Amino acid sequence: SNSIKHELLRLLLVYSCNAFEGGRIYHKLSRVNHSCNPNSVVSAGGDGSSGNDSSKSQDISVLRAACRIEVGEEITISYLGKYLYAGFPIRQKNLTVNKHFNCQCDRCINATEAEDDKKPRGDLASRIPCPICHPRTGRFLDEDVMFDDDADSDDPHAFKVCYAVPQNGMTAEERNLYCPSCKGTTFANPDGSIRKKKQGMSIKYMHVAEEKVYERLAGNGTGGSDDKASQDEDVHTERDIDQQFLQMATSTCGSQHWTVHFLNLSIMEESLASFHSTLMTIGENPEEDVETMEDLFTDIAEVADGLQRAYTFASSLQLKLDPAHWLFDYTVGLARTLVGLGDEKSQKYGADWITRVENYAQKFEAQDMQKVVKAIKDAWNRGQKHSDEKEGDGPDRKRRKNH
Repeated sequence: SNSIKHELLRLLLVYSCNAFEGGRIYHKLSRVNHSCNPNSVVSAGGDGSSGNDSSKSQDISVLRAACRIEVGEEITISYLGKYLYAGFPIRQKNLTVNKHFNCQCDRCINATEAEDDKKPRGDLASRIPCPICHPRTGRFLDEDVMFDDDADSDDPHAFKVCYAVPQNGMTAEERNLYCPSCKGTTFANPDGSIRKKKQGMSIKYMHVAEEKVYERLAGNGTGGSDDKASQDEDVHTERDIDQQFLQMATSTCGSQHWTVHFLNLSIMEESLASFHSTLMTIGENPEEDVETMEDLFTDIAEVADGLQRAYTFASSLQLKLDPAHWLFDYTVGLARTLVGLGDEKSQKYGADWITRVENYAQKFEAQDMQKVVKAIKDAWNRGQKHSDEKEGDGPDRKRRKNH
């Protein structure tokens, strides 16, 4: 009957909108609302404090505050996963398709004017080089603008890129750009000069790039071949495709746009997976080991640079969550690789990276992952202790012993 169909539909929607990872629904936890700037995090599997039964702990989800929550303030979490760090249209599309609602949180409500020049309002994740300050030649940005290599430079004479922030909107026409530097507004469909129309096209270029990158990321996969050689070939093919998308996104949207960081992390994930297998082959062919290690160090440096940029980007969004909420796995993967190299300098660098997520792991990760973080940190401490002991056995100490 219609009443039974209606009830079944209602139950399916309740499940679709409220289930957590693993299909679990909780009486209280599933009632926590979403925000694109959440103040809390759900940790799956608990923290192990309830006992050693791992099968039971996997059925536990714990709600933890990610920042100070004032009395009377609503507790919120994110339903978006990694897309919490994407731009407004992608967040809304993801929520509409998967959770069947449009978000009206503070981050999604439009504020076309800036409160002050230091805190621009709007879709910060989608900011692009200002088309007024940095006119384009055709579709693409000039090379010094797209890469913005001097973004972190303290040199007052260094070239600085000015970024314009889009208004929250689902279509290109709704996403006017505001630049805090020149105080100018760029419209997607302006009335007037050809120059303004060319500036407005940058919004449409950005919007198309976002759609293409989201489709790429949402459908990313290597096919699942059982043959190892085929799998390796598939991984290289996927990486090459990601590189092409990254080049398109960077040349269209600049280095501070969410699409660039998402693609960088996708490539980074593939690179981190390959580092371990590369280290395992060292020693099998001594003649090629030197070249292999040189390539490995280059790749590791690129991963570290991309990860640092991702941390800077995440912090610039002014969210309540620690950037490690998004970047924890990548950081641990890089630190593991560095410690695995074995030399003192690499181990110290690995310890520096793991220190970034050490506090986060203690608060939000399960005990198994906390042990991994501690093991990586201890590897550097053991290496440092061994180095100190070797120095202690040097000529000066020997002379002291003889006396």
